Amino acid sequence: MSRSRPSFLILSGSILFYVLSLLFTLFVHLQFVTLSATLIFLIPLVSGIFAYTIFYYIIKRFLQYRMSLIYRSIQNADPSTRQEKSIDQLVEQGEKDVQEWKQKRNQEIEKLQEQAAFRKEFLGNLAHELKTPVFSIQGYIDSLLDGGMDDPKVLRTFLERAAKSTERMTHILDDLDQLTKLELERIPLDLRSFDILDLTREIFESLELFAKEKNFRLKLESSNPYCYVMADRNKISQVLINLLNNAIAYGNQNGELTVSVVEIDHTYNIQIKDNGPGIEPEHLPRLFERFYRVEKSRNRNEGGSGLGLAIVKHIVESHGQQIQVSSQVGHGTMFNFSLEKSKASGPVSSRGIPLK
Repeated sequence: MSRSRPSFLILSGSILFYVLSLLFTLFVHLQFVTLSATLIFLIPLVSGIFAYTIFYYIIKRFLQYRMSLIYRSIQNADPSTRQEKSIDQLVEQGEKDVQEWKQKRNQEIEKLQEQAAFRKEFLGNLAHELKTPVFSIQGYIDSLLDGGMDDPKVLRTFLERAAKSTERMTHILDDLDQLTKLELERIPLDLRSFDILDLTREIFESLELFAKEKNFRLKLESSNPYCYVMADRNKISQVLINLLNNAIAYGNQNGELTVSVVEIDHTYNIQIKDNGPGIEPEHLPRLFERFYRVEKSRNRNEGGSGLGLAIVKHIVESHGQQIQVSSQVGHGTMFNFSLEKSKASGPVSSRGIPLK
């Protein structure tokens, strides 16, 4: 390995130059001018040292110049910090940087390929989501134009169905617009102190009728009577509604859902656990992707916009937290995320003014 170093190659060349100089000096000594033994060995030695110094300096300057051009063209960086390095260190650093650049480029290519595949799948899913209500509206309108308007009952029924399909399209576009703004951080957070237990009870009440249809039991557990967090109440309400609504919609008949709030250091950890059918492990990594559905065969008219969990993920992350999901097929699913504890002991306005 050391024989491939520039300094070794220069030294080898200098030794060869020394040998040639020695032979030439001996030739001159024997044929033209009588030299002392000291000069016979001193002249080639000085010539060899001089050759090594000159070659080393010239090659180092050449490498520094060419590598500076490469560094500036590739990473737009100033290579001045490399000026004091030896020629071997310059080459080694260059080889190391090339490997790093190669690895980064490969990672960027893989990332671009993943993004291209995701973009292709996303556009396909979006087209599929919008195609269903559009075709429904088109079918109802065509039926009315073909004579259905003559029957007032048919007219009203078809218009109501078309209105529902239009409402579904609006819901999809609104969710998509909100998700895009969340990703671009264009929606400011209205951070204030509020009781997460009180908010959860409100959501339980709003979902009571839906839960009764499946005889679904909703439970709230906490060791504290009050759990004040500093967060955007409306956004966290949206998170809880999405998670609870999904648990009920896709849960078992006579199922059960438990929301637990646990105090951990400076945060409250919120766990939403159900005893539903569960989710297969291969679906978990993609669960928060736009329009991703665990059951591809499920009728999309019965579900939401397909963006609920993606919105949930971005809302939680906008609060500086992460949301995790774990599931076991046949035993249920659990989502959990944390929120920062409020320094106030009660609810406050966005300006920090106590509301009680």
